[in-house]
Amino acid sequence: VGPSAGRAPAACGEVRACTVARAMSTNFSGADDQDRLLDEATAVVKEQAFYLKRAIDNDNTREALKAASNVICELRTSLLSPKNYYELYMQVFQEMQHLHAYFCDKNRHQRKMVDLYESVQHAGNILPRLYLLATVGSAYIKSKEVPAKEILLDVSELCKGVQHPLRGLFLRYYLSQMMKDKLPDTGSGYEGEGGDINDAFEFIFNNFNESNRLWVRIQHQGPAKDKQKREKERHDLRVLVGANLVRMSQLEGMTVEYYSTQALPKILEHIISVKDTMSQQYLFESMIQVFPDEFHIRTLEQLLLAYAKAQPSVDMKPIVVTLMNRLAAFLSDSSAGQSELAGIDVFSLFRTHLTHILERCMQPLPSSGSQVAAQPEIGPCLEIQAAFMQFTLSLYPDKIHYVDLILGSTCEIVKKWCNTTGNSNVIGSGAEKVVDLLATPLKTLSLSVLEMEHTTALMEFLDLSTRKKVAISMVNIVVAENHYLPSVDAVNALFNYISPLVRDESDTPATEGQDKLAFVAEQQSVAKLAHQIRSDDLDMEFQMMSTIRGFFGKGGPQRLAITLPATFYAALGLLPKIRASDQRRAEGEESPVPSVSAKKVFQFVHKTISELQKVAPEAALHLWFVAAGAADQADRIAASPGALGLICYEFLTQGFICFEEEVTETNKQFQAVFIMVGTLSNITCMEEENYDLISQKVTQHSGRLLKKPLQIRAVAACSHLFWCQAKRDGHLVLSCLQKCLKSLQPLVDSDSAQVGLWVEMLDKYIYFFEVLVEEVTVAFIQQMLDLCSAHIEEASHSAAEEAGKARNHFKEVVKHLRLMQRNSNPDVADRFAELNLPA
Repeated sequence: VGPSAGRAPAACGEVRACTVARAMSTNFSGADDQDRLLDEATAVVKEQAFYLKRAIDNDNTREALKAASNVICELRTSLLSPKNYYELYMQVFQEMQHLHAYFCDKNRHQRKMVDLYESVQHAGNILPRLYLLATVGSAYIKSKEVPAKEILLDVSELCKGVQHPLRGLFLRYYLSQMMKDKLPDTGSGYEGEGGDINDAFEFIFNNFNESNRLWVRIQHQGPAKDKQKREKERHDLRVLVGANLVRMSQLEGMTVEYYSTQALPKILEHIISVKDTMSQQYLFESMIQVFPDEFHIRTLEQLLLAYAKAQPSVDMKPIVVTLMNRLAAFLSDSSAGQSELAGIDVFSLFRTHLTHILERCMQPLPSSGSQVAAQPEIGPCLEIQAAFMQFTLSLYPDKIHYVDLILGSTCEIVKKWCNTTGNSNVIGSGAEKVVDLLATPLKTLSLSVLEMEHTTALMEFLDLSTRKKVAISMVNIVVAENHYLPSVDAVNALFNYISPLVRDESDTPATEGQDKLAFVAEQQSVAKLAHQIRSDDLDMEFQMMSTIRGFFGKGGPQRLAITLPATFYAALGLLPKIRASDQRRAEGEESPVPSVSAKKVFQFVHKTISELQKVAPEAALHLWFVAAGAADQADRIAASPGALGLICYEFLTQGFICFEEEVTETNKQFQAVFIMVGTLSNITCMEEENYDLISQKVTQHSGRLLKKPLQIRAVAACSHLFWCQAKRDGHLVLSCLQKCLKSLQPLVDSDSAQVGLWVEMLDKYIYFFEVLVEEVTVAFIQQMLDLCSAHIEEASHSAAEEAGKARNHFKEVVKHLRLMQRNSNPDVADRFAELNLPA
């Protein structure tokens, strides 16, 4: 049982009078009042819908029309916001579907469709009349008693009778929904006598035309102070207009040919004629989304021409960027896309028309009233250019000159913007887009981008921090993607491009390098470029190395300390290549003899370390001895061993000079001793006299260290210089060890915390005993065991913590000696058998 089940439905005028009376007594400006108005209208719709369904159940056409008219009358309101009006419309739409189903069933209403079609036109109010007309018209077309095109034209023309923007827009939307499957489309049941694709398109286009004009007029309804709110509400209703474009795209007869010659020209003409920013913005974007990509390829010039005619306030960036992205994806991923591209110069089309679009974007926005004309923004233009760059690279990955043309046009845009605004360079988001523009081609074209004339020209419009960002982006891509530098020209081009990182520019601040972490990270990235040199020609590779060092040499002391070591190691990498080349020729391979030789490489290395020593002596000290080791390794595999002995000796000598003149702190001197010992103990290429001279110097320097514990450890380390590949002299080994013990005894007596040194010295004696130094006997080890036990016990009273560490160390040493006594090799076990180990 429904509401007021015993009485007939009221007339439409009575229902509206009640609703209007309620509204007139209500302040409907607030959200609560809007909700109350919607609830009241919904209640009326539900009540009248009950009568509608009851009349349909009773096959009472007259009462059904009266109740339906009452339902629709609620849409005559001007009090609801667009959002609430939409909710009310959806309720009405659902109820009207019951009436539509009833009209489609002739067996129930027992009336001719033409009579129904004429009878609904006698409704007293125009809005219910037209809603009913659309409903009956849909059923009339379905009955096929009359050609579809006649009803479509008639209803479409009659709907012009409602010109209220909101009510008219929803009426048009209702008409579109009711007729969407009744069009005489190609292949549909209504084609032929009922019309063809032209009639179907004309109906949708006329509906689209009227809907758009009504939608635009919504902004003019109401007081000026609420304009911003109305614009937001109007934006929310855009789908009611866009639905017509969606329906057009779904037409089976909408072929590429028909779209390009019939549909698109009319659509674009209408969009341009309605000079409204929001309308053009939305409709241009919608067209890209709803129509297939192959349509856009065939009609690209028409689209771009229309874009150039859009209102100056239309933001073309999302429109053009979306179009490019869709076309790029379509053309790159499908073979069909490539066939569509045949005969169409997409790049030239975009380039020609983007010039006009970008010029329009660069114009200052017109002033209004007392407001000063706003300066044009460079960001959107550059974003369009960045999208164009990405689009071009995806379609034409090998067209370097296309990229240069885009960069050239970007230079012109930036130059014009600077002249217009008075700025000297681009900053902010615009600068970020320039960074993207310059970095994007490198991923596809590699270092070929450096050959383009406009690359560096565009960099000139950026400030130092942004130029550095572009440069570091270039460096990171070269290193991360392992792009090789194949020639001196490539090296020159790259390092000129990244010059803000390599040397001080005219606008480099005096505070450069104060942020140590950032500066070091930046320079370390630049230094990696030294390892990107690749060439089959060793002479070319050596020239590139020299060129890179020349650029690094302009960087100043802070940069040199970080970049020169990388050049040093990269140069050493040439040595095995030179050796391999010599071997191939020795085996009979015919190849030219390179002018670069191992000696030339070592001369290069010598000069590099000499420059480094001026700014970073400690780093240079380490490299001197690395170079000595490299010379020794090269000598071992050389055709004539000993040829590089003097070069090795020179590196060692320079290292000692650096040590004596530059290293003054005791702790750093101690560390340097171990570097020197480690290097010397593995060198075999020097003459014995030179080796002895160097070894004596190291031992002498070790004995001069100011801190006794460091001195003892350093002299003990020097003992290895006399039992290694270059020299076997047990007397000198024992002399070093005895000298350490002589200094150790008084040290531990005065400072028990140094007791651990006794165990360290025990380790040394055991090592040399194991490597068969005859002068180091088992008696020495036994004596050292006793001394360690005694001193650890004594130190446990005054330096318990240090004595505990020494005791643990001593236990591990004793454990090792026990293992040696039980060694499976009887000769080894016999040598340690005499030891009397503590429990």
